[in-house]
Amino acid sequence: MPMPHDIMEVDDEYQPSSSKTNGAFAPQSSSFSYNPEKNSHLKGRKRFIADLADLKDETKNGLTIQGLFAKKVRPGDDEGSIEFLVEYKSTNVQFAINLLISDPSEYPKSHSCFGYSPDADSPRVSEVLEDIASESPRPIRDTIERLLKSLSKVLIIKKPTVADESESEMDEDGSSMAADDYEVFSDLGEFHGEGSKVEEHDKLAALQRDFVEVVASSYRPGFVRVSGDDFVLSVSLPVIKLAESIPPRALMAWDRRLLSRSQHLVLLISGFHSVYPPLESDGTYTSFSTRLGVNITFKVGLSGRYKPSKEHVQESARKHGLIIQDAEDELRIQAEKEADERAQQMFDMDDENEAVPEPEVAVADEEEEDAGRFETFSLSSSLESLLEQSFLKILQLRKKFGLGWAGAELLHSEIEKSQMMDETVYTKMKKDFIAADKSEFHQQRTTILPLDPLGGQGKTDAINLPLTAFSYLIRRLSLCTKYCIVCHNKLNSDYEALKPYVCDSKLCSYQYFSLNRGPSLEYEIIHNPVTVDLLVSLAYVSAAEEAMDDPLPVGLGLRVPPSQNQTSTNALVDFDDLDLLQMRKAIVQLIDSLPPIQDMKKHLQRKVRAGKSKPKLKDCDPSVLPAAWTLLRWCVASCTAHLEDITSEEESIHPLESKYRQFRLTVGAPHAEAKFKSAIVEAQNSNNLLKQYPVLYAFHGSPLKNWHSIIRHGLWFKTIAHGRAYGHGVYLAKDGNVSMGTYAVTARTTWNKSQILPSSCTALVEVVNLPDQFVSHNPYYVVQHTHWLMCRYLLVRGTEREPTNSSPTDKIPPKIPTVKLKDSPVIGNKSVQIPDPAYHVEMLLNARTAEYVEENPDDEDLEVFELQLQPLQEDVKRPVDVIVIDDSDDDYKIQPQKKQKAPSKPRNDWKHDPDWVNKAVPNLLPPPEDASPGATMAVQRELKATLREQEKAASLRELGWYMPPDLIGDNLFQWIVEMHSFDPDIPIAKDLKAKKVNSLIFEIRFPPTFPIAPPFFRILTPRFLPFIHGGGGHVTGGGSICMDLLTADGWLPSYSIPAVLLQIKLAISNLDPRPARLAKNWDQPYHVSEALAGYKRAAATHGWQVPAGLDRMLAT
Repeated sequence: MPMPHDIMEVDDEYQPSSSKTNGAFAPQSSSFSYNPEKNSHLKGRKRFIADLADLKDETKNGLTIQGLFAKKVRPGDDEGSIEFLVEYKSTNVQFAINLLISDPSEYPKSHSCFGYSPDADSPRVSEVLEDIASESPRPIRDTIERLLKSLSKVLIIKKPTVADESESEMDEDGSSMAADDYEVFSDLGEFHGEGSKVEEHDKLAALQRDFVEVVASSYRPGFVRVSGDDFVLSVSLPVIKLAESIPPRALMAWDRRLLSRSQHLVLLISGFHSVYPPLESDGTYTSFSTRLGVNITFKVGLSGRYKPSKEHVQESARKHGLIIQDAEDELRIQAEKEADERAQQMFDMDDENEAVPEPEVAVADEEEEDAGRFETFSLSSSLESLLEQSFLKILQLRKKFGLGWAGAELLHSEIEKSQMMDETVYTKMKKDFIAADKSEFHQQRTTILPLDPLGGQGKTDAINLPLTAFSYLIRRLSLCTKYCIVCHNKLNSDYEALKPYVCDSKLCSYQYFSLNRGPSLEYEIIHNPVTVDLLVSLAYVSAAEEAMDDPLPVGLGLRVPPSQNQTSTNALVDFDDLDLLQMRKAIVQLIDSLPPIQDMKKHLQRKVRAGKSKPKLKDCDPSVLPAAWTLLRWCVASCTAHLEDITSEEESIHPLESKYRQFRLTVGAPHAEAKFKSAIVEAQNSNNLLKQYPVLYAFHGSPLKNWHSIIRHGLWFKTIAHGRAYGHGVYLAKDGNVSMGTYAVTARTTWNKSQILPSSCTALVEVVNLPDQFVSHNPYYVVQHTHWLMCRYLLVRGTEREPTNSSPTDKIPPKIPTVKLKDSPVIGNKSVQIPDPAYHVEMLLNARTAEYVEENPDDEDLEVFELQLQPLQEDVKRPVDVIVIDDSDDDYKIQPQKKQKAPSKPRNDWKHDPDWVNKAVPNLLPPPEDASPGATMAVQRELKATLREQEKAASLRELGWYMPPDLIGDNLFQWIVEMHSFDPDIPIAKDLKAKKVNSLIFEIRFPPTFPIAPPFFRILTPRFLPFIHGGGGHVTGGGSICMDLLTADGWLPSYSIPAVLLQIKLAISNLDPRPARLAKNWDQPYHVSEALAGYKRAAATHGWQVPAGLDRMLAT
């Protein structure tokens, strides 16, 4: 079969004389008419199968496009694969092409497509096929047509004719094709090299224009170079200024850290691949961005500076870490276990006169304050998923249909639900989308929303990506309580919760509770441990004393031990299959199995070493069932109320005994808050005296077992506990002693692992001041309308708080104002003084305002702001490749000039030693016989990207690794990589220098199923000191690498080899638990069998899943 080695020269006389349709030549003998809308009603695999069947029919007699002939289209051996032949008849050149659709279930809008030719050895053909993977998804017929057009450009030269000079043919995109349809590209690889990148000056000029607009909108832009020419953009706003548009009380309820210190809300935007601007005016990626694989990603968090430091920006993009539990962890756990056993033995001796020593537990080191740190907060994950999944799609709908944010969001939601074309949905529901925009416009009377950068823009106006994305972020943060925290759709209700919650969808509820999609449970345990302790204790008492009724943790997939009177052959049973009594017992049993909240907090705050993931809650006690951790999550997340432990004496209610802990309480049931406010307004309209004193305060006592329900639903009177001598309603006492002494019945049970050990609860309740309309107002208030009541404080009797330096007093300092009431509640004969809640907020705002100091832009930002827009002198002198890009995806014209040179390396840079490497490298293995075309293409792409990063590096010493090009043989699935230039102060670097070892030599073997399965990394030489002999560095005794990201459990196809090499170098450089050292027989190379055995031992120790086929891949 002839191969397409060279470019073919073609006259017009060789072209078929058939008529042209959509830029393609239809064969005369074919009666098939291509209809792109024929299968548009289908999705996924059904659409793929239908399109493939139509394509086979169309190509029975061949499909000719711009001189190339496609025929014999058929499905391949793998799902989603297609095989066909391409030939040029007059020259008899013919070769096969394989296409692979990554996931047919996402076809035709969200899949990836890969191309490969087993026959063609032309580098130009290979380049074109590789470029398919970076193009936007489209139907297979369109993919093949575009592929043939691109191939025609690199395989055929069209001789100019008079007709060509006088006429231009318009392709399907409306752009001219005649002048460059068959233009020759000297090197398609230059699309990915220096010659194809947007000039640095032009990029910075575009950034400067957008940065000026960001500053004009009162936000702070930032520019951070991360590697090579790539960069990350930041946009930020001080939280103290955010409090001007979002009520400070709401910010405190969402996350107390927001106003705990002076900091900024920061949006990080990455994935530019050195391209800016990345978007067209319609919100889609530019064709140049698509070719370079630009994929914009977003991170939302907090930082003490207006932009995080470079190190933390890079850290925020990390997607993997080392194993969570290493050898030191095992030694620590064993030591703790032995200490616990000794303590238990001392208890058994019944020696009460001698204090029992507490087990020694590793405590996390105090982290140094770092203003450049980038930290997530409770809403980060929800906002990031919104931006990642929907922002660009909503942006495109706005530009296409001229809608506002609310209308475009509703349109996007309806498109996702119906799986219909956007034009169809828009036409059908246009009035609804316009109404949504009008509703949000009117809502701005009560809610301050940010200015809309797209307001008044036309369809062809450029998009300022940083400003638009950050404005959208601020808008959604301001409205977060109106949207589901999981699916991001608007809540269909006329009320609003204090804290973000989920919609009525069972799927959202499951993800919220079971998959930790809401606020982080770990965060609540670390920052609000007393509140978590209280919520768990209330749930325990409610279940143990058979009061828990609604809500119950159903629908969460809990698997619990069977009850004593339940017969089951299985070790665990479904919680939802139990009756109510059994459910309550199961809840008690699961909570009893949990460790104390303080122990969880200590575990989560353990010191995290370089390269290791943060401790996971489930690892605090591996013996605890997964259902218990899910139940713990439910106890906290199902509480829509806001509970805040009051620790300041000045902010406490007085007088009150020290055995009472005080909590600020705002019931989170959305409808309760809305109805209460409406009742106040209605009362003030009917009685002018209430405008000065609209509310009164009174106490409500209830058995402890009822409070699990009360803090979720508010006060109600469904169950009669103490009789109703004064009528039906909620009973409130004017004297706190009545509620605390009579109605707040002490619990019969308690969760013995609780720190606060609550025994009773009493609420201080805010009531609409209409006592004449109560069922009774003497001796008790009996309020029949529960929407007239709101719990504001919760007084919990339990263990005393540790004493403070301040002496107790019956009166709070006069500096803090109290709530003005016509008739104050009393405790005994003393009036209760209630601190004005607004004062606490004002103090926070004043403190944050005083702390805030505006920073000057750093050098990287000044490089953008101070850029001179006229051409630079060095740009005039330096010859560059000029790129002309028009609106067509395919029409790139390169005017080749002198090619730019790679950056020069420093004189004292690390030097590759070929002799050292060649001595250590064994004979290379042949490539695997069962490797799929997809794996071959994936390894090719990874190899190209790795070599490109190595070539672009300004210094090999800074890069830290080196891949010798001369060792890249015919086996793409086996690489040799050197690791070098360690920190000279660490022991391994000193050992290497002492032994005159130039580098660590690694072998990387790729499995035939890459990138689904992970590659295998091992050291060839030198030999390391084993861990059992005092070594470290996460290297097994056989030279393989001990990292969870290289296992079947921890690997992700998105990981890149350079990123993995960086993690390995960090692991080897890690001095904990012990530093890596060379063995005495350091010059004895490792054998592959040693590496495999060491890897399997590590897998067995840590419970890793060994990748399938590993033994066969490493067979020698």
